[in-house]
Amino acid sequence: MNPSCFHLRARISAALKCQALIICLVVSAGIGKAAPLPSQASVVPELEKGGLTALDQGDRDDCSLFAITGVAELESFRRPATPHERLSEEYLIWASRQFSGNKDDQAMFYEAVAGLNALGVCPAEAMPYARKPDLSLKPSPEAIEQARELRERWNVHWIKRWSVDSRLSEQELDSIKAALAKGHAVACGLRWPKDLKGSALLAPPKPDQVFDGHSIMLVGYEDAPGGNGGKFTFRNSSGPGWGENGYGTISYAYARTYANDALWLQLGPPGSEVPAKRYEAETMAVADRKHCEVHPQKMSDFGGRMWSGGAQLFCGFEKGGVVELTFDVEQAGRYRLRALATAAPDFGIVRVVIDEDRMPRLFDLYSGRVCPAGALELGTYDLAVGRHRIRFTSVAKNPSSKGFAIGLDAIDLMTPKQPG
Repeated sequence: MNPSCFHLRARISAALKCQALIICLVVSAGIGKAAPLPSQASVVPELEKGGLTALDQGDRDDCSLFAITGVAELESFRRPATPHERLSEEYLIWASRQFSGNKDDQAMFYEAVAGLNALGVCPAEAMPYARKPDLSLKPSPEAIEQARELRERWNVHWIKRWSVDSRLSEQELDSIKAALAKGHAVACGLRWPKDLKGSALLAPPKPDQVFDGHSIMLVGYEDAPGGNGGKFTFRNSSGPGWGENGYGTISYAYARTYANDALWLQLGPPGSEVPAKRYEAETMAVADRKHCEVHPQKMSDFGGRMWSGGAQLFCGFEKGGVVELTFDVEQAGRYRLRALATAAPDFGIVRVVIDEDRMPRLFDLYSGRVCPAGALELGTYDLAVGRHRIRFTSVAKNPSSKGFAIGLDAIDLMTPKQPG
């Protein structure tokens, strides 16, 4: 739990204090802050050691793919059993398009990581980056085979899901720093200055002076003396001739004001993100529901392939609404449980309880657009053979959300997560 979440202003009303406390308890970033963070951290030396220099996206609108590929390269580089070559942005463009249904060059982070996890990514040499978009471009059978090494093993840690209506919170900013302190680069999308001079984004400009947006890779941070602010170091996708060898700086103040989304990746052992057993939520038995209408929903209008089975269980909660699903375990064992869910502009904060677990998890499922929420990690349990229950309760909503509903894609039983 992040201690800074409890430093609430004295003037906040009792009701807002309660809501702020709930939001601070939400599990979103995958890294806690058990100990004070160092005043600075950087993965730049490791990038330089691996020859992972800044690349140039040229005139194509592929910054998000360069950011995700860059994060994946660093995670792959430190695993001796995986390829150390530069990875292919072009392959990831193709892979994300298979899930999003896009007919252009762009991809949101959630589309890119869906392609990465399902189809992997091959070395850049096997599918070089083209200087112009070509929708007919496809990977060779050899490239697809090489990509198998890096598929179905990425744990995606969302710090902030995409929204232009909500600022980067102090907890989210600390989560970015915590990821960097542990050696993980962070992909970040921001509203970008219309007229950027130099490579330093310091004082936040007025809203009419930025556009949406640009994606970069955050690779370090440094707190200002006395705790009054600080700055991130980022790697851009304009080649090594931009800024300082391809790097620039961005103030915490700018990030707080204009960061749209942020995530980091963790590379597990081969097949570590393949469930031992998957239960499609839209087909699970509903044991109980209160103040909640539930029905299966096809997700074809939102890029259906990003949802398991192309559908979800929509839960139209009122505040305090409950839905309880059951699942049968056929083989006793120790399992890591996760829920695949949906995030949306009108979705709420949900509490999840497994059986009689007394440590419920809370998750904020707000996003500025309908998208997969990623894996909600529910903990590791010793499960006996037989029927078990998973209970979802809508307890609050993000200040930017328009409602309390949620969408459930699937419940997965995983082998326990490996440290990394």
